[in-house]
Amino acid sequence: MENEKISVVIPCYNEGRSIYSNLTKIHAYLLSHFAQFEIIAVNDGSKDETSAELERCTRDFPLTIINNPINTGKGDAVKKGILASSPDSTFVMFLDADLAIPIEETQKFINVIHANDIDIAIASRFVPGLNVLEPILLHRRIMEFVFRFLRAIILHDWQVRDSQCGFKVFRRNAAMRIFTQTTVKRFAFDSEVIFLARKLNLHIKELPITLCNPRKSHINLFFDPINMFWALFAIRWNHIKGLYNLSKK
Repeated sequence: MENEKISVVIPCYNEGRSIYSNLTKIHAYLLSHFAQFEIIAVNDGSKDETSAELERCTRDFPLTIINNPINTGKGDAVKKGILASSPDSTFVMFLDADLAIPIEETQKFINVIHANDIDIAIASRFVPGLNVLEPILLHRRIMEFVFRFLRAIILHDWQVRDSQCGFKVFRRNAAMRIFTQTTVKRFAFDSEVIFLARKLNLHIKELPITLCNPRKSHINLFFDPINMFWALFAIRWNHIKGLYNLSKK
């Protein structure tokens, strides 16, 4: 898109086996669809060869690398990447490093933002039109159902059906209003992003996507659900204490 720049943020944790190939795909797509773009990879304390593979990428195409010396969580990694994005960008987005949702979905999201004059377009597994290439594992489906229900109750949001899908596109000014305030560092950060967006009266649109569920996941099936549960209460408590700046301007 000729006069619009997009910043693409990819949080990475132990993605050494695939990150070079996936970032190459992302770069090729952006090169063919945007006259101006930047890719920001946030290496969140990886213990494998992710760092070396990211450096390898820089020899083939422009890439900004942010290195966290220790693992601080996906939410913190995404926040750092978005806040480091170029002020010249019209859009900023993040997606998962495994490309479970392919980068090729981006154009559809940008088109919907333009056509509907909205602020944020988010991927959703619970709207008509979802195309699932790899079935969701049963334990993950149960976790998703329980967390979705708890989020709706604790944060009083029954309108946004899927807060957790790892593919979101923002107008940059909307992203800045949100991510300068986020506090959740791990997997529940998406819920805080949506909570803040709704409190700021930003316009959100959920879109169906093509989804290839990875067989492997960085989610700890014991600790992460507990962490996510308490994070929801932390978001609600932050709001009660008035810690968020919810000015509509």
